[in-house]
Amino acid sequence: MRRYRLLLRAYPPGPRREELLDTLLAVGRPSVAENLDLLRHGLRARLGRPASRWVTVVAVLVALTTGYAGAALAARATWNAVPDFPSGAAMAEITGTVFPGLPVEGDRSDDGLFLDISEQSFAGQLASGRNEDFQYVTYDFGPAGGNYVAGRYRPWTDAAAARLEAAGWTVRDVSPTGNTWIATGELDESGRGIWAIRDDLSIEFEASTITNTDRMPAGSFYASATLMRLPPWYVTAAAAAGMLLGAFLGWLLTGWVSRRTERSATAPRVAGHTLAALALLVTLPQTLFGVFAMVVEPLRLGTPFQPFWGMSLTYGYGCVLLGLLLSLLCVATVAFGARPATDPVTEPIS
Repeated sequence: MRRYRLLLRAYPPGPRREELLDTLLAVGRPSVAENLDLLRHGLRARLGRPASRWVTVVAVLVALTTGYAGAALAARATWNAVPDFPSGAAMAEITGTVFPGLPVEGDRSDDGLFLDISEQSFAGQLASGRNEDFQYVTYDFGPAGGNYVAGRYRPWTDAAAARLEAAGWTVRDVSPTGNTWIATGELDESGRGIWAIRDDLSIEFEASTITNTDRMPAGSFYASATLMRLPPWYVTAAAAAGMLLGAFLGWLLTGWVSRRTERSATAPRVAGHTLAALALLVTLPQTLFGVFAMVVEPLRLGTPFQPFWGMSLTYGYGCVLLGLLLSLLCVATVAFGARPATDPVTEPIS
């Protein structure tokens, strides 16, 4: 019976739960398909307005928005458990694999794992968001004395890719680089770029014959590399869990607002619906962008520039604050200005 009661919590509070519980007890153990059907109908019943299709559309959009927010918060919190960049012998092994036998100089873009050149306090970040340059921290390194390597870039990049593979890296891409002829659109190859990953680390480096040519020693080419930490699997898992939890809470919130305003007075109903629509309007674009980035990020189609939620802390932060404010006003308006709707089938109307 306890399992049945937990399953029926998908339905809104009311006598219907007890009626369905009696039915389940009489029928016996429901199948998996029947359990899923109960959940589906229960979540739909949470929204009220049985004749409306728009309430389902709104609930999906709200759930997507709150799910994205839950994913972002869960991912950011889990990043606190991610190890820092390699150091000491571990870093020397990486730099030595790329540039064997050469003295190497490196520069880290910031402490920690995220770059924020504004260096605001936590209160300042809450008030205005992050600087537009907010991104993953990188470690840039290359041969000391100007990043020059003697020899020809093609055999060197072939050998570098082979060394990475032997050291356990997976070379994902080796591509020519250079300028493009305006007349034909063809690439005038003057270098090569390599991208490789190992565990949760990504390394990209380029060898070029046209970079810093005014200072390049004869018979040499320019080479530099960038190391970045990729989101580990448990950050991705936490984001997925946060997405599901946030979407569920958003669905419940939509149902609460919908049922409470279903037969309420006109003023609080219109005000609540208008505030909710405005909140969706200002937050949905970055939600769609963030969800897309969240899906693409673990596929590792390329080294990410910033976390999937980075846009919401930079260019879209004003919309985040405005959407949150509108949502709070909507909840307050509905909580204090509307009365809960009664179920015309199972509950008496006073």
